[in-house]
Amino acid sequence: MRDFKFFWVISLIALLAVSLSFSIQTIEPVAAEVANGGMIDLGVMGPGQTMPLVIHPIVYNGGKFGKGGRYDLAVVTEVPEGWKGENSKLYGNPLQIGISAAKNALDGTYYAKIVVSDENNGELLGNITIIAKVRITQDIMESSVAPKTASVGPGQPAKFLITIRNKGTAADLYVVSSEGVKRWAFKKYVHMPPLSTKTIAYEVTENEEESYYPTIRVVSNSSAVISAEHNVSFTVSSNLLYDYKATNYGVLIFPTFELPIFGLAGLLSNLY
Repeated sequence: MRDFKFFWVISLIALLAVSLSFSIQTIEPVAAEVANGGMIDLGVMGPGQTMPLVIHPIVYNGGKFGKGGRYDLAVVTEVPEGWKGENSKLYGNPLQIGISAAKNALDGTYYAKIVVSDENNGELLGNITIIAKVRITQDIMESSVAPKTASVGPGQPAKFLITIRNKGTAADLYVVSSEGVKRWAFKKYVHMPPLSTKTIAYEVTENEEESYYPTIRVVSNSSAVISAEHNVSFTVSSNLLYDYKATNYGVLIFPTFELPIFGLAGLLSNLY
């Protein structure tokens, strides 16, 4: 009887040791194997941004028959003050959670706790607890504008090329707008994947012949802390070249036999 009890205790200890040795596979933002109680570095993001963590739910050892099984849910159980956690869907494939920083989060290193569970321990997989490490920096975005100045005719768009660089491992949405030109409130929305660079055209139009000095702003949709401003200028004036350029921005009403001439004029005007 004593031998049987001893064997049972040894078996239980062995089973616990196996369960403690379980690990999970993460897919995004980094592909890694994380053991129970282990830590994963998710990289860098800005205030207010959301870092996704995608987990492969299948494991290939342990469990009821020693051949692994499937985890059913991932839950964010602890986050820093002012942060938010979004749990995965039950039976999600893969399991995806979100960790959102506070909109006013200061630069530094933060941690969140995630528990990956087997519903009701039905496959005897137990729970796996991991720690996610995230670094916050407000210097997460760079932007530039070219050209700094432009000359156009009345009603013609002054075009500025905005280049945005996302230096973080979290995606974000940026809003490009301008101030300083009356009756002009046009906005462009730019989705920036992790570690990406995009260049978009932003246009400003005025009819009155004078000089204008707008400020182009690039602001994160996640937090106004992540922003940049660029001072540009453009001059509106009439001359023959600008009138030719205007043929590129819409349909002109001319006699039919003159249309090819003005079309050619518009084409040649782009060379200057």
